[in-house]
Amino acid sequence: MDIQLSIATPESVSDWLPLFAAYLDFYRVHQSPGQCREYLCERLRRRQAIAFLAKRDGAAVGFALMYVGFSSLSLRPCWMLHDLYVSADARRHGVGKLLILRCQQYARDMGGGEIMLQTAHDNLNAQRLYESLGFALDRDFRVYNWSSGDS
Repeated sequence: MDIQLSIATPESVSDWLPLFAAYLDFYRVHQSPGQCREYLCERLRRRQAIAFLAKRDGAAVGFALMYVGFSSLSLRPCWMLHDLYVSADARRHGVGKLLILRCQQYARDMGGGEIMLQTAHDNLNAQRLYESLGFALDRDFRVYNWSSGDS
C-alpha cells in the first residue's frame, strides 16, 4: 500500500472531514459537519494543533491530530496526540504506525519533549501499537478530568 503523508492545512480539512466524522462515530459522539470543519480549521489556522494526513491514491485514509502544550517538569514542549484514526479499509497496513512515527519526528523537529496519548482500556490493538513505538503506560500519575458542563 503506497501511503503519502502530509501536513494538514485549513484548506485541506474538507478532504479528511469524513474521517473525522467516522472517528467521532467510533466514540459515539455527534457533532455537525459544519461545527467540525470550523473547529478544525480554527485550530490549524491558530497553530494550536498540527494534523498529519495519510493518503492513498489521493484519498485521505487516516489522520493524526496533536495539540501542543508545555511541561513545567521538563521545561520542554509536550504534545497531546488526541485523535488518531485510520479508515477501515486501510487498517492493518501500517498507516497508524506511519502517522505516529511522523508525530514523533515532528516532536523531535520542534525541540523534543514528550507525546502523551490516551486510549480505551479495551483497545488492545492500539495499546500494542503504541508500546511497539516506545510509548509506556504512565504508572506515576493518575489522570483526572473535569468538565464545565457546557456542551
